[in-house]
Amino acid sequence: MDMLKVERMNLTIIKRLCLASLAFLALLLVACDDNPKEWKTPNMTILTPRLESVFEKTKTVCFGRFMVDVPASATVAWGNADIPLGVKIYPMGADKVKGLAQEFIDNLKSEKAINHGDVPLLLSVGIVAQPDGRIIVGYEDFQSIDDLKINGYFRLNNDGVVISSHPLREEKDETIADITSIAQRLRQRTENEVPIEPGNCIEHAFLPDKTGGDKAPPQDLIRIGFRLKEFPDIHLSIFVGPSNPHYTESSSLEWQLERLEAENPNHPHLETKYLRKGKRQINGWVDGFEALSRSPEQADIHSIHDFGMDFRGTLSDPLKPYADIRMQSGVADNAAGATKASLTDEEAIAVWDRITSTIRVRPTSVAPINTAVGDLKPQFPLGELAATGRTCPQTGWWQPSEPHEKTAGLREYIKAGDRMPHRVSTGEPSLWQKLKGERPAYLAATVWKLVSYEEAPGHANPANHTPDRTKG
Repeated sequence: MDMLKVERMNLTIIKRLCLASLAFLALLLVACDDNPKEWKTPNMTILTPRLESVFEKTKTVCFGRFMVDVPASATVAWGNADIPLGVKIYPMGADKVKGLAQEFIDNLKSEKAINHGDVPLLLSVGIVAQPDGRIIVGYEDFQSIDDLKINGYFRLNNDGVVISSHPLREEKDETIADITSIAQRLRQRTENEVPIEPGNCIEHAFLPDKTGGDKAPPQDLIRIGFRLKEFPDIHLSIFVGPSNPHYTESSSLEWQLERLEAENPNHPHLETKYLRKGKRQINGWVDGFEALSRSPEQADIHSIHDFGMDFRGTLSDPLKPYADIRMQSGVADNAAGATKASLTDEEAIAVWDRITSTIRVRPTSVAPINTAVGDLKPQFPLGELAATGRTCPQTGWWQPSEPHEKTAGLREYIKAGDRMPHRVSTGEPSLWQKLKGERPAYLAATVWKLVSYEEAPGHANPANHTPDRTKG
């Protein structure tokens, strides 16, 4: 029995030595590779138990033409969106946007181009019926009449939309056409909705690409950030934009770090500890560089993680744009180092790899939807049902599937892509309301039924603003 135990112990030792040799050989192979596999496809760092609970449930967030997976508890913070013009959605802000339009008009009226015969900065106010809104044209400032400022103000159901631009004077007509086109194609979107058609996700909305024509989709600029609920000092941001045709090596993160090291070896930034630095790729983006560092503790600034990654992108390819991705720890009141970092070095790398490795092009499986009224052919049968709050699947006339006696005959013309509305019902008036000739109304969720493909008369009854509720 003793000899048997010795033989077993020897076998165990031999196995351990073999495994150690294999591990050492693998380490050598990685060290010889400028782009080790875990850098090409990271997410190799094991999550600690407290991070496992954070990433136990995740959500997919659509931004621009891309998407990323983040913890379900993460807060999404949107920045500016230019697709290709600036678009901002004001949830439940239709009245607010109406006020902003009037404020813009008043400001333009109050100023004059003093160098050009006291010409008022306000040039025109155009009324748009589809969708309901106004396009206001004015000079950029009182010193020049070559630069314009053209803004569109629209109603999207109860939301307000502002589309802003700063074109040259010769681009006026084209810009007005672009603003109108964007307003007509734009539709509401919930945070967790990931559309399957080509186009751009922005905050609260989705803009399908134009249909027809040979022109490539425009180059977009999208900014988005994420805040971890469990670790509020961790801020991660993503910016995508068109690749610069005049790109030089000096534009890259790698070059800037090398120059800093060469020209100012005593710079405080160089006292940081680099946790990882080198080439990086994410799915189809292959020309990236990343630098993951930890700054030293200072008298008035806490030590922080400062992670950065950029991609040069491909010219005229909206699916391979320039990208700049950043993550910092120790952030409070938008100031890095204002508080102590909540993650260890290994945990910070794990969070970085876990999130950035999921950035990918949003897959599309259908052609872009042309949301102009009358351009959508019937795709869903009559009798199709859609509940309040859902995205309308088919342009046409809809009515409550189980009409209440006070909504009998009610129907609405709703466009594909718009949100299915609440039904409006009337109630019994009080004595005082009877004396005043009033009848109370209230909103209620319902299930709508598609009853007709017939177009709204004059194309003037889209459901993305004042509903056209008709009887019979």
